[in-house]
Amino acid sequence: MEAETAVAAPGPVDPPLVATEMAVPGDRPAFVVTGRGGACPRMIALHGMCGHGLGFVQAFQGAAREHGGVLGLQGDIPCGADGVFTKYSPNPEETDERIRKALAACGGAAEDLTIIGYSQGAYVGERLAERWPERYSRLVLLGAPTTPSAARLRDIQGAVLISGEFDAKYRMKDGTTGLLAAKIPAIYREMPGAHHGEMPEAERLMDDALDWLDANARPRPETKEQARVR
Repeated sequence: MEAETAVAAPGPVDPPLVATEMAVPGDRPAFVVTGRGGACPRMIALHGMCGHGLGFVQAFQGAAREHGGVLGLQGDIPCGADGVFTKYSPNPEETDERIRKALAACGGAAEDLTIIGYSQGAYVGERLAERWPERYSRLVLLGAPTTPSAARLRDIQGAVLISGEFDAKYRMKDGTTGLLAAKIPAIYREMPGAHHGEMPEAERLMDDALDWLDANARPRPETKEQARVR
């Protein structure tokens, strides 16, 4: 009698590569590109002042899929009567709570996340990483309105700071210099031909930034539980 050949069960199938709207109880919808196999995102995208979360996420959805997926959180303050475009509350506790609720809605955990923030989103992301570096451990900051601070970001694992060619480049350049002086893994990148609010070649740019973080970020600090087991 011939031996039966074991057949491996099929692995998870990637859903279509498209940003989808996801309901969040008690809040505005979020926009989600899942990770491989439909996994809940490991990155949070924060758009600019009076921007829209869907367009920001769509700009780099291929790179997002390859690096764990992204959740685009809309602002909570409307910029006009129709409420289409929004900005974020200046209170980091409110934004952190909204992120945790959005991740819970797709079955994910609010820990060891990468924040991708543009303009006001970069400012908010820096404040989140300052308060909860174990939760928001890696940053990709684009066109921040203030110079990112090494004192605020001393406990993060790494950061990529990006400016457009025709933006106020000194902020992100000076921020990178400060982070490196504080021994925080960081690198500066520039978008050729870009003014503030523009993201040419966003897929290539973001894939490069996230690859750099994967290769150069500091290891995640050991938890008390891990130290006790060891």
